[in-house]
Amino acid sequence: MDEFTSALVRSADPAAPSVHTLGDVLSWITEVRTHTDLRVARGPLAGLPDWTYDDGRIAHRGGGFFAVVGVRVEAGGREVAGWSQPMIEPVGTGVIAFVVREIGGVLHVLTHARTEPGYADVTELGPTVQCVPENYARLPVRPRFLDEVLGSTRVRFDTVLSEEGGRFLGARNRYLIVESDVDVAPDDPHYRWLTLHQFEELLRHSFYVNIQARSLVLCLRSLIPRG
Repeated sequence: MDEFTSALVRSADPAAPSVHTLGDVLSWITEVRTHTDLRVARGPLAGLPDWTYDDGRIAHRGGGFFAVVGVRVEAGGREVAGWSQPMIEPVGTGVIAFVVREIGGVLHVLTHARTEPGYADVTELGPTVQCVPENYARLPVRPRFLDEVLGSTRVRFDTVLSEEGGRFLGARNRYLIVESDVDVAPDDPHYRWLTLHQFEELLRHSFYVNIQARSLVLCLRSLIPRG
């Protein structure tokens, strides 16, 4: 068993040491939620700069981000034979990545406290990187750690997956697990190092880990040899 796999196995062990205790992690999540004010309001489409409606399609003038389209579905074996619904059609392939490193002989995952519209409790723990790189091509700032992920030569997992079809149309994300020597301050307000076991403890409860990080936890777990 190589050093990476040994560190990963220890990461899944409840007795293994960690940078932060689970209590510290829960306190951090609570603090982020307490200091985050998320407000959502309805607004007319005509009041959204650079967004247009044309031929049944809501899209950005620059062709980026996503579009909202209408679809008509006919399917057998369902409660109804057919229906119509809006769907979100992303532009570009997303990057969903865990940055991992060995700390004290135990593999740790760098997780990001993310706030997004639709979260039931304001903030959830997400991957180190979660974005669509094409959307930042014309912007002066890129997501933190994106370049480290895309330029890594220590890739431990790499695959492209299609997302749920119930809400998204043609959505594809590249899921990555990469080793890196990057670090963050112990009191960084947005990032913390967690072990695999700590993630699995949080997964026992709702609204702590987002769906992208849940998928990556399974990907990371798949790297542990059976038997």
